[in-house]
Amino acid sequence: MSDHIGALRARLAAGDGPAFWRSLDAVADSPEFRAFLDTEYPAAARLAAAPDRRGFLKLMAASFAMSGLAACGQPDGRTQEIPYVRQPERIVPGAPLAYASAALIDGFANGITVTTRNGRPLKIEGNAEHPWSRGGTDVFGQASVLGLYDPFRLQTPQALGRPSSWQAFRAAMTGRFAALKAGDGGRGLRLLTGPVTSPSLAAQIAAMRRDFPEMRWHVSAPTGREALYEGARLAHGRPLETRWRFDRAQVLVSLDGDMLDPGPGQVGQARDWVEARRKAAAEGRLLALHHASPSPNLTSAKADSPLALSSDGLDRLVRDLLAEAGGGTAEERSGPAAAWRQKAFAALNAARGSGLVLAGAQAGPELLAQVHRLNAALGNTGRTVFHTAPVPVLEPEPLAALAEAMRRGEVQVLVMLDVNPVYDAPGDLGFLEALARVPLKIHAGLYQDETAFHCDWNLPLAHPLEAWGDARSLDGTVTLIQPTIRPLYDGRSVPEILSILTDAEAKDGAALLDAHWRRPGEGEAAWTTRREAFLQAGFLADTALPPEPVGVPVPATVAPSRPAPSPAGPARRVEVLFRPDAGVWDGSLANLAWLQELPKPLTKVVWGNVIAVSPVLAEREELRQGDVVTLEAEGRRIEGPVWIQPGQAEDTVTVSLGYGRKIPEQLADGLGYDAYRLRRSATPWRLTEATLAATGRKAPPVTTQNHGTMEGHDFVRVQAVGSAAPVASREAPPSLYPPAPTSPGGRYGHERAWGMVIDLDACIGCNACVTACQSENNIPVVGQEEVRLGRWLHWLRIDRYYEGGLDDPKTHFMPVPCMHCEQAPCEVGCPVEATVHDREGLNLMVYNRCVGTRACSSYCPYKVRRFNYLDYSGDTAPVQQQQRNPEVTVRARGVMEKCTYCVQRIAAGRIDSTKGDHAPIPDGAVETACQGACPTRAITFGDLRDSGSRVAAAAADPRNYGLLSELNTRPRTTYLARLVEQASVKDSSRDPSARPGGSL
Repeated sequence: MSDHIGALRARLAAGDGPAFWRSLDAVADSPEFRAFLDTEYPAAARLAAAPDRRGFLKLMAASFAMSGLAACGQPDGRTQEIPYVRQPERIVPGAPLAYASAALIDGFANGITVTTRNGRPLKIEGNAEHPWSRGGTDVFGQASVLGLYDPFRLQTPQALGRPSSWQAFRAAMTGRFAALKAGDGGRGLRLLTGPVTSPSLAAQIAAMRRDFPEMRWHVSAPTGREALYEGARLAHGRPLETRWRFDRAQVLVSLDGDMLDPGPGQVGQARDWVEARRKAAAEGRLLALHHASPSPNLTSAKADSPLALSSDGLDRLVRDLLAEAGGGTAEERSGPAAAWRQKAFAALNAARGSGLVLAGAQAGPELLAQVHRLNAALGNTGRTVFHTAPVPVLEPEPLAALAEAMRRGEVQVLVMLDVNPVYDAPGDLGFLEALARVPLKIHAGLYQDETAFHCDWNLPLAHPLEAWGDARSLDGTVTLIQPTIRPLYDGRSVPEILSILTDAEAKDGAALLDAHWRRPGEGEAAWTTRREAFLQAGFLADTALPPEPVGVPVPATVAPSRPAPSPAGPARRVEVLFRPDAGVWDGSLANLAWLQELPKPLTKVVWGNVIAVSPVLAEREELRQGDVVTLEAEGRRIEGPVWIQPGQAEDTVTVSLGYGRKIPEQLADGLGYDAYRLRRSATPWRLTEATLAATGRKAPPVTTQNHGTMEGHDFVRVQAVGSAAPVASREAPPSLYPPAPTSPGGRYGHERAWGMVIDLDACIGCNACVTACQSENNIPVVGQEEVRLGRWLHWLRIDRYYEGGLDDPKTHFMPVPCMHCEQAPCEVGCPVEATVHDREGLNLMVYNRCVGTRACSSYCPYKVRRFNYLDYSGDTAPVQQQQRNPEVTVRARGVMEKCTYCVQRIAAGRIDSTKGDHAPIPDGAVETACQGACPTRAITFGDLRDSGSRVAAAAADPRNYGLLSELNTRPRTTYLARLVEQASVKDSSRDPSARPGGSL
């Protein structure tokens, strides 16, 4: 393997390899890779063996809804649920009805609207009026509607593993809690929750603590933000939320930052960043992002100057930056890290007061504190960097304190609400062993998970789409959570469960929310008016947390020196980095099949996790892709397949959380390895030393990175900021085809010409568009083995390309839907005219004509068509089909599927335009699912014939080019080249098909 990696590195350095590449196989141009490309349909000659019945039922049940188990119902705006047979006046059969609500991640809210039809929530959209999300969403919000219908949810209370009832639970708890209250004021009672940002829930817990003054409250946050608050405390003396003003910045420096990565901040921060970058580009400058980190992420993927650097190297780097900011000299004078630092500091120094240095939650408190000091030294604090009070309540004690109290026998009653510490507690806490010492254990969750199996009472939680509540967004905006359907199962919300435990008369969620937000003495009419405004907007205006002044940061103390890494022996000593999974997050979303089959942004791995190693480490240890290795530290051990990750720091290994679940009969059971076992509570994101050893076995991960590979042309293009030269020729090559109906010179000049433009500079590869497309268009999951055979069904893929060498490459994302070519090769190839053009320029699929020859896909140079080999959507009971969009055909086995520009939405816009005076469809009235989900608004869609439309303006931009337009397909989907500094534009003379402006 050492020769293999060395040969790849030498080939790229010499310029003999591809200028941009998707995988190591593509760089090597191996016979196996060539055979994969030569076979149009991988493994098509052999049909997949039928999955075992249990596996099939798990997969199909998780793919579709089971809302038919309960009568469809709509909330009336408060508490009364109206059965579907009693149709309310505001519901028009088949017409959509939208509710403003919130999608939660780690307790933080993103504003959403939930589209329902006939009482069934079907689709999540962003709330365009919400001050934080501004219409954007993420993969977690998009997939939350699937979680609502998940049949694996806990459906009824259980006592000692047997079905019970809420009445029995309340009867059992009344006497016990009364005795706790009358005795020692609740001594021995412990409450364990996730992070709490909800004002009403925080007030309810505060009231509970007044009733039980000796009760202790703890928080379990496996992917929490504690390091951010601790870093602010070390620098400024108190915990603070750190926010950034990208629009005031001239340069960005990210030290293991995660501003664009999945999590509570992604939607709002990505929008702020892209708007600032667009503003800078309009002024003729590049808002450059310099990023250094030990493990690549979405933030590093958008960096103009990326650097792979170990955690120790980052510590040295920030110390040197701080020394230079104060007029001193740096210790490290040479090497790649020194060169990167000199470039970054020169930009920061030239923009004092207008620069911005940031770090992420995984960076650690000490590094974060140094970043605060660096921003203050450069004059950025209060200008590009500001602080607010923390959004979550920080009063609770950590999980480690609870584990220690349980071991000492101090906990008599433990109430765990929407947490799963038996699975996700750090391995060094020994949480399960400590839990066995607690006499009464109460657990409430969406699923009967690992913690539930060890508890006396298991209580079903209501899904956020069927419950009342509130939560704050990362900016502090109070966001409403309101039900969109009557509860499918016998679940209760967290506030309702606390009310059952503590109130003389248990209250429902709406009454609890009203009691908190209604002002003392407020009249019924005034409250009703204010309440209705809250419900309609979905948030409370002007509730974002205000900036707080901070003083001069506290000087840093001398950092203790870390022990030198152990010398190499039979097993290599490495640094282990822990990261949340981009799909299933911390494991709480592992039962959602959409997220399991969603390719990870960088590796494109599905249905599992991998152990990412650097090319240097793989070369040294002679590791190949898919080799099974073990990681061991402090007597704990995990085992998983190797993934050689370009951009990974030397001697570092990245493991992802959220897999290795042990929940029998559920979808996530047995997938991947459990990284929580290796975690330490004191340093949850980093393990300084672990042993890496090969097992000699192989378990190749399932990945889509080579599916749909195109080659031999300039796919990704770049343009220097401020350049007015077009990146591609505007002249269409001559053609033997007749003009398309809606092209210049076509027959139907009065018709619309639908088209799409995707801005590659704004795309962050977050996959929100892919999940939105799946939700909107009834795209089924196919399962792990089918993806392994190349039979995935996503209508939209995001190709990830690398530029440069193996160790510090730049990363590019390119979303690839159907191009809707005006001169579509697929239409020529279809023998039964199943794929045809309409007069508005859409390339349509007539499913009942398709006979499955797959000729259209053979003719398609973009590889965007999918063939459903098996009946992935059929043969399910009617009650399991309620999540499907009734506006989109559910395809039968044996037909081609592809992107349709959401033709059902176009049809709805056309119908709306005919209701009045047949006015043209206004620009922006039709929004595709992928366009609406994108948090950075990278996708523009509309009528190209409307000269005033945004899509026409984007198509006329000098950065605009067509993918493979040299083939004369005349695609309706085009791209805007990524912006780079003038010095970064490559010489494109190697590629005769390259256009002015430069290509990779």
